[in-house]
Amino acid sequence: MTARILLIEDDPSIARFVELAVECLPDHAPEAPAVTLTVATLVSEARTALAQGGWQLVISDLMLPDGSAEVLLTDGLALAPGAPPWVVFSAGVQEERRAALLSRGVARLLRKPVPLTELLDTVADMLARGARAAVAPPRSGPDPVAQHFGGDREMYEVFRQGCLQRFADDLAQGHAAMAAGDAAALRRVAHGLKAVLELIGEPGMSAQARQLENEAAACAPGQPLPSGWEALALGLTELRAR
Repeated sequence: MTARILLIEDDPSIARFVELAVECLPDHAPEAPAVTLTVATLVSEARTALAQGGWQLVISDLMLPDGSAEVLLTDGLALAPGAPPWVVFSAGVQEERRAALLSRGVARLLRKPVPLTELLDTVADMLARGARAAVAPPRSGPDPVAQHFGGDREMYEVFRQGCLQRFADDLAQGHAAMAAGDAAALRRVAHGLKAVLELIGEPGMSAQARQLENEAAACAPGQPLPSGWEALALGLTELRAR
């Protein structure tokens, strides 16, 4: 199998660096698939390419000649069903903007100039993650439709879709709480998520949220916040991308 990567980048030197990097991928990560790289230099080109589908990874700069690639994220293209993982290059963003990017489906932010090894590790990890999502086994455990919705699947699907959309706000609030060192705000986010995740049939993530809530509640002023948010946020992002 050959993995298709879309690179959204107008700087030919950076594009060539990424091209040379992915050529090294088989030596760096022998388990990774062969890769073909397509470059879009404009937001309009990227939008057309994304509409065609079939990508396993998107790597994007933010500033392009015809605008910011951030508009693609604002339009929800990284959160659409079946969307590939997105990696964003940036020379550095403030925490508020970072939180917004993550809430819109960005799986990882890489600071320019990115070291070769970090780029290769990221590409290999993102391709493996996408492959796991594509062959994810059916959910095990109690059926949430029967357990919480009286067997009404239509009601469950409407509720679940609403929850997936609202996870964007949860992600933004959680990232903001971490950036501010606000344990109380982090506890509130985790508290709300634990019940919602249980209702939509994600007991493992619900348990993560419950643990995070308890740890945040026990966090004394001035202490570092618990470390469980990043894993929970990643899970929420992957849920939205399925």
